[in-house]
Amino acid sequence: MSFTETGHVLETAIKIVEDVPVCDYCLGRQYAWLGTGTSNCERGRSVKLTLLMMADEMMKTGSKKRGEEIIAALAANGRFEPAKQLAKSNGREVSSADACHLCAINGESIFDRIESLKGRIEQESKELEFNTFLVGTIPPAKLVERQDELNAKYSLMHSETLKGHFNRELGKALQEMLGREVDFERPDVVFIYNMNEDRIDLQVNPVFIYGRYRKLKRGIPQSRWDCSACKGKGCEECGGTGRRYPDSISEYIGNPVQKMLQGTKFKVHAAGREDVDVLMLGDGRPFVVEISEPRIRTPDLKKIRKKVNRHARKKIEIDDLAMTSRARLQELKEQSSSNIKEYHATIEVERKVSDSELRALEREFNDREIEQRTPERVAHRRSDLVRKKQVHALRIKREKKRLLDASLTVQGGTYVKELISGDDGRTKPSISSLLGSACKCVKLDVTAIYGDSSSL
Repeated sequence: MSFTETGHVLETAIKIVEDVPVCDYCLGRQYAWLGTGTSNCERGRSVKLTLLMMADEMMKTGSKKRGEEIIAALAANGRFEPAKQLAKSNGREVSSADACHLCAINGESIFDRIESLKGRIEQESKELEFNTFLVGTIPPAKLVERQDELNAKYSLMHSETLKGHFNRELGKALQEMLGREVDFERPDVVFIYNMNEDRIDLQVNPVFIYGRYRKLKRGIPQSRWDCSACKGKGCEECGGTGRRYPDSISEYIGNPVQKMLQGTKFKVHAAGREDVDVLMLGDGRPFVVEISEPRIRTPDLKKIRKKVNRHARKKIEIDDLAMTSRARLQELKEQSSSNIKEYHATIEVERKVSDSELRALEREFNDREIEQRTPERVAHRRSDLVRKKQVHALRIKREKKRLLDASLTVQGGTYVKELISGDDGRTKPSISSLLGSACKCVKLDVTAIYGDSSSL
């Protein structure tokens, strides 16, 4: 009986064993995608045992020389103890190869490190809160190249990489030891093992907390605003602080949350932004605070709310906190330019305006599309584009002789101050252009934001 007649698996297996030293793990993973319900180690040992039985049969049925060659290869390169015993019973002593060609580093199989790695990972993660994990590895380039060469040389179609195999074996061992689940999509932590350097790195994935903030005092930017003269280094103009404004909404939220979750840094993502001199009222603006490398993943949200609100000293308030995800953060960003926002504005007008003019103005801005070129005041940080926005409704009345009280319902991303002033013709039409009189927004509040998905 020839090996060709028995199929490609055994035919290539004996070629591999005669070519390079190979352990049970690595021979088995050359056929990892054939058969189910078994491990690569069991698969490799089974292939070796089958080869040994066929070689023994050869010796007993007239192909003694070839049988002896295969047994010797299994004993030496295959490092297969039953083959060594069979060779010895036939009067031949065979020494096993020192290490596997495909998984050994400095003479040691990478799979022999799993037990010690379990203990090291347990120690490094003992003060880390996590429910799910994933294993990643960085294999030596030399071992990757050897596998690639073997694949090409023997047309191996069903092999698995050393990285994939080792990740699974270490993952199973850790799952049993830690009592946590493997998560391939959104693990809390990734244990990354550098095989060459024998180093374990922990990639602790961020935590995301959704909420809404109300801004109750003017003069606070949404994010840290450094001094433009010194770029945050500190100078005479900023009194050595390095800042144009001493505080920010982002810091009022992020600093306490980062401290409570024992993270390394924070970032606050909001559904749009209001100007420094604008209040955010009503139910507040949706935001997500992202905490990097947190050691705590399931915080007490009520305590966070109380701590942030106390820290902000009635300048801002947060509410509606809930744990969320990166996907929800992406939704928040995408919705910010399409949701609906309500504003309350006090408008200074150059001349007295009649009631009939105000009613006509309301009709003009009933579901009216406007065009806004990037305002001069933000041109230094925004692309110079013309954006089309929808004004859904305008309700306006006279408050004093030259002051108007307006409520506006507009599409997210609308520059409301420029909708009022016209920005020297960059916003068309505007309240100013339709009234035929210069108008200026002297006070502005955001009173509501709609369209924020409630799914977290």
